[in-house]
Amino acid sequence: MNWTLPIFNSKVARRILLSFVLAALIPILLLGGLSYRQVETQLRGQTGKALQRSCKDYAYGLVGRLIFLDKSLRMAAMRLEQAGPSRGGAAVGEEIRQWLQGQFADLVLVGPNGATLSPAADAGEVPELGEQELKLVGAGKTFIGAAANRSGSYSLWMAVNLVENRPEAGILMVELKPEQLWEAENIDPNNLLWIMNAASRQLLFASEPEYGLPADARDRLAQLNSDQFDWQIGNETYLTASWKLPVGNLFAGSDLVIVQSQPAAVAFAGMRQFREIYPPVTALALLVVIYLSMRMIGKYLTPLASLKAATQDIAAGNFDTRVLIDSRDEFETLADSFNAMTQRLRGQFDLLEAMAEIDRTILSALNAGDIIEIVLNRLPGILGCEMIAIADIDPVHLALGNIRVRSGGQAVELSQEPLFLEQQDFTGLLEAGIQLLALEPNRPAPSAYLQRLRGEGAWQYLIVPVAINGALAALLCLGYKAPNTISAEARQAAADFADRIAVALSNAAWEEKLYRQAHYDPLTDLPNRLVLHDRLQQELDRARRDESQVAVFFLDLDRFKNINDSLGHTAGDELLAQAARIFLQCVRKTDLVVRMGGDEFVIVLSDLHQHGNPAGFVTTIAEKILAAIQRTLVVAGLPVKIGSSLGIAMFPGDADNVEDLLKNADAAMYHAKSEGRGVFRFYSPELNAAALENIKLEHELREAVSRQELLVYYQPKVDWNGRIVGAEALIRWQHAELGMVSPAKFIPLAEQTGLIVEISDWVLEQACLWVKFCHQQGFEPLRVSVNLSAIDFKRSDLVEKVAAVLHSTGIDPCWLELELTESVVIGDVASCVARMQQLKDLGLTLSMDDFGTGFSSLSYLKQLPLDVLKIDQSFVRQLDTDDSSEAIVRAILALAEGLGMETIAEGVENQQQVDFLKQQHCAFFQGYLYSRPLPANEFLRSLQSGAGRTEPERTLTG
Repeated sequence: MNWTLPIFNSKVARRILLSFVLAALIPILLLGGLSYRQVETQLRGQTGKALQRSCKDYAYGLVGRLIFLDKSLRMAAMRLEQAGPSRGGAAVGEEIRQWLQGQFADLVLVGPNGATLSPAADAGEVPELGEQELKLVGAGKTFIGAAANRSGSYSLWMAVNLVENRPEAGILMVELKPEQLWEAENIDPNNLLWIMNAASRQLLFASEPEYGLPADARDRLAQLNSDQFDWQIGNETYLTASWKLPVGNLFAGSDLVIVQSQPAAVAFAGMRQFREIYPPVTALALLVVIYLSMRMIGKYLTPLASLKAATQDIAAGNFDTRVLIDSRDEFETLADSFNAMTQRLRGQFDLLEAMAEIDRTILSALNAGDIIEIVLNRLPGILGCEMIAIADIDPVHLALGNIRVRSGGQAVELSQEPLFLEQQDFTGLLEAGIQLLALEPNRPAPSAYLQRLRGEGAWQYLIVPVAINGALAALLCLGYKAPNTISAEARQAAADFADRIAVALSNAAWEEKLYRQAHYDPLTDLPNRLVLHDRLQQELDRARRDESQVAVFFLDLDRFKNINDSLGHTAGDELLAQAARIFLQCVRKTDLVVRMGGDEFVIVLSDLHQHGNPAGFVTTIAEKILAAIQRTLVVAGLPVKIGSSLGIAMFPGDADNVEDLLKNADAAMYHAKSEGRGVFRFYSPELNAAALENIKLEHELREAVSRQELLVYYQPKVDWNGRIVGAEALIRWQHAELGMVSPAKFIPLAEQTGLIVEISDWVLEQACLWVKFCHQQGFEPLRVSVNLSAIDFKRSDLVEKVAAVLHSTGIDPCWLELELTESVVIGDVASCVARMQQLKDLGLTLSMDDFGTGFSSLSYLKQLPLDVLKIDQSFVRQLDTDDSSEAIVRAILALAEGLGMETIAEGVENQQQVDFLKQQHCAFFQGYLYSRPLPANEFLRSLQSGAGRTEPERTLTG
């Protein structure tokens, strides 16, 4: 076959050519690169070893020359000794000096103390001989040292005793001749040579003076015995090796470092020929590969070009295209398969096009009924069936309903009469899957469903179940009248359409579920704030049109947080669900009840123009809600009584838009809370100012600790004799502008915002520091109690925090008492007992504050590791006027005595109350009869005076 395809017009041809070229080029380049790298590495290693060996050989030669010069110097010293005192001594005779200068560059005589006796002839520097050097020379060692000469370089000097074994005779020191000492005859002329003093880093010799050794290189060389490295001198790289000559082993002097460098161009000269030959050889191999590749491409790519052209025709919609290839190989087989595939695609393309159109319709339709209607109208034309039916299935009642039938191109008929199935029929539909049933004219139908659908004559029915998540949801039935039959393609298409119907039904159910999740609260099944804003806006628009009014209630549950913290979140959820049902029962079906979040609800009352007195109707509904929510509910098996605070804002009087209406109703609700809870209040403009004041107060409370505005007051606890035996730490806020802020105002705010945790930690630390201070001042130990809220008690790090404060302040734990409220022990009693026992293990005292006012149970009380019961002041204050209060106090004191607990009565205001409490054996008293809460310094003055009581304030607030 001739190749007619231009290579540059075919991407495949270019890719194949590129693949062949890369397949040949990559190994060649890789092998060449690796070889080049290997040879370079070997040459570098060989050069380094040769340089190091040359350094070592040079060092051996240098040692030999130094030994020879040492012997010559000692011979000179002997001659000087033989010259006698008249010719030796402090001066050297001219004859001997001339003889020495033939051997050495210069000489000097040095006294036994290191002082120079005769100066050097060339006026250069002479090495100084320190005490150590003089000692070594005196011991017979030869000294070798370096000193600067007049040229600015360094010379090497050698010194020995002038008279052997007589150090007092002086020292003979000579300068060694550089040309004799540093001769480098055996060194490669291409190499550079340096000699360096290892101790002083002084460069003693350089074969090329213009090339010096950098300071960092000198430090590195001085520290190593031998080394190999590269460095850059100018624009040329040098391979360098060194070897340290241990001069100190033979002479008294520093070691010398021998360094040699060779240009990389000299070391790698053998690589130059390789670089010159390698590129032409690579180019020749590449040309051969290109030639052979083009031959192969020309032979095998032409059939692929024919297939490509045919594929493009099919993509353009021309299914009559045929590929004719006569190559008697795999390409011819591929062409035949391609032609067969084209014929099959032509038969299926129309079906796929129609199904795609239905898919788009299914995806764009949100109503499942509309989707089923489209299937009923389009499917007969696609599959060629005479009848199609779709029925909904109720799996609970085993019934088929909403049976839609379309026959012979007629309109769709809907039968809403349910058709009940037997259990085995229902189960068989799901288990059998797609079924093909043939019905003869005179034979009964196998099921009531087909009996309702069958027509005259012989029919074939294709039953296709529609399942969603394994559950039967609908039934699709296709009917073909004889002699028409159901093809395999029709069966598969029916199954595909059943899947599409399942997806459509599932999407519709999912859309409904998503809408429910997005717009309804899952706990109470009430609409959420999204529905509220939309619905309320509609009601406002309608009220404007009808000139009517709309009322908005904003509610939250009183003391819900206490129940949620005490009984747990599950109990809180149960309470919210019950409250939602109560609210729904109190309003009309047309009214809207919404859960905003947490324990907050909103109720919208519309169509108020239908009532003659809209305000009276709104008031009636509000009273009905508050009365209904105040009844006792059972939560987590316990009787719970809660209430609700309710704020009301009216449209259009209070606001004319959704945001302001909700904001004003919220403000009215907080106003109702501030007036005692369990009431409702209508909005008034003054409430916004109060809300802003609360926001400001919260902000200032956050900064009160850092501004040192919070104070700790102490209220004494006394015994029967009026002697102060303890105190309770109470928080006070001395505001910079407002003065003393009541705890009743800022403590609830601190609990709502979570600041109570930070404040409690601060009070605990201040109380412990005050106890420590009192003990240091010599007062008798007093036990101080600190209040602990339910929020503090639930903290996981409570025990560690208390232990840390005790450790940091260093007080004995027995002088610290923690007062707990009854709400902390409601719910998980076991965990509460465990937490309390951990606190007891620290050595603390635990007391129950305000006993009798909360949710206490005697079964709980006997389990708690308490030491003290505090009788709430609400019972103590009514002892004079209320018999039931007397009975309660008697019972509490008897209970505490039976459980072995101490008792304290708080809120004692008169002597009659004291007398009654003493009769009932109450141990300790606290109240305004004895003292109001005092600043720390005033409390100390009370202790110093020894008075049992201070002047009480007449007002009982604070």
